[in-house]
Amino acid sequence: MTRAPARAWPLLAVLGAGLFLVAVDATVLHVALPDLVRHLRPSASEQVWIVAIYPLTAAPLLLPFGTLGDRYGRRRVLVAGYAVFGIASLGCAFAPGVPALLAARAVLGCGGAMIMPATMSLLRELFPEQRRRRTAIAVCSGIAGTGSVFGPALGAVLVETWGWRATFLVNPPVILAAIVLALRWLPRTPPARRRWDGVSALFAAGGVFGIAFGGVLPALAGCVLIGLFVRRQRRSDAPLLDLALFRRPGVPAAVGGVLLVMSTLVGLGLLFAQYLQLVLGLSPTAAAARLLLVLGASAAGSVVTPALLERFGNARVRTAGFAVTAVSLLAPALEAVGLLGFALAGLGFGMALALTSSTDTLLSATPAASAGGAAAVEKTGYELGAGFGTTLFGSLSAAVYAAHLSVPSGLPPAAHRLAAAGPAQAEVAAAGLPAPMAADLLTAARTACAAGLQVSAGVACGAFALATLATAFRRNRRREAGARP
Repeated sequence: MTRAPARAWPLLAVLGAGLFLVAVDATVLHVALPDLVRHLRPSASEQVWIVAIYPLTAAPLLLPFGTLGDRYGRRRVLVAGYAVFGIASLGCAFAPGVPALLAARAVLGCGGAMIMPATMSLLRELFPEQRRRRTAIAVCSGIAGTGSVFGPALGAVLVETWGWRATFLVNPPVILAAIVLALRWLPRTPPARRRWDGVSALFAAGGVFGIAFGGVLPALAGCVLIGLFVRRQRRSDAPLLDLALFRRPGVPAAVGGVLLVMSTLVGLGLLFAQYLQLVLGLSPTAAAARLLLVLGASAAGSVVTPALLERFGNARVRTAGFAVTAVSLLAPALEAVGLLGFALAGLGFGMALALTSSTDTLLSATPAASAGGAAAVEKTGYELGAGFGTTLFGSLSAAVYAAHLSVPSGLPPAAHRLAAAGPAQAEVAAAGLPAPMAADLLTAARTACAAGLQVSAGVACGAFALATLATAFRRNRRREAGARP
């Protein structure tokens, strides 16, 4: 039986460090956003884009960079990604205004797109045995999931100590160490003999870009480019992505699972962070401590998932993860504040089950030589989910907030416009008002903010309930089909 090399587990720590930072930066601004708003004064739409532009820039580039690693060497692409990520982090930290911050966050997404598929495809290479690979995948999935949750906790400590800019200054030292260790320890992947299809890469990147950034015309153009990409892959002797991957059992459900989990984890994470601070009145550190319940439960889920996969298989574990998440979302959907801690823990555990089983399905469906493409598909779902979740739930909660905001009579128009942009801006607007009017405005903003979280959690709960039913029904149909003579 093939065994993992002796250095594979220390190498996992090196790979996990970079993956952790990529995941952290998707959510590190969730708790830091109120401080950023006070200093840079972005509009409501700019706030959403400051958070969302990072995953939405990464998503179109994952497949090109993932397959580029298969062709020219995964270590080379990984180290280049580390360098881009570190430099972009400095750009974010010293951005003088919103446009510069948006540009630096976009470059940060490019670095993340180089790091993520290379990291996951190296797991396929370092751990050829499925049992050990499942453990390694569980560790990295746990790192990715907990990193997304740990981002607000780290951001809270840094914001309270140094301000929002410090949330990006922790990256360069860790990245520098990761570069040194990667160059010293990671094996060189020999270049593949097959050519790398740059035209297909452009079609794929352009298609995902159009779909990710929304709008009717960009989405239609994106669908056309994806169609051209699929057509080219079917006719090519050396396709950039083997489309047979999507015909293998469980793969479409795995991609959908990653997309659903990450859209909820990242999108609702921002709303939970705002709710805990602006509605419940917790400090950034206290709010982050509550969110660590998700991290702890996700870590526990990552520990037990490999054994569950061995016992029950990927499909059943993924379905169980969907069900646990759906039940956990009932508490915020019903505004049961007393059960919020149990809900956060259930979210972390359920999502760990769903994410790890989905990743294992995708990486196990391809040979090691093509693992970069499969890893890119998984991470495209990851980043699209993070971006869609931020924009979808952010826009939904903003609409609900605006509809439920009942401002006190006599409020100055300028303060009204500022308060309508969001609960954090309402606090800024209240600072310059007489005490009774400020108290009424803050109460109205907190009520509207709570309504936004309640509606968004209800939508997510319904999505996971439907996913649970769909996967269970599909599994039953497959079992019945196998039982027929």
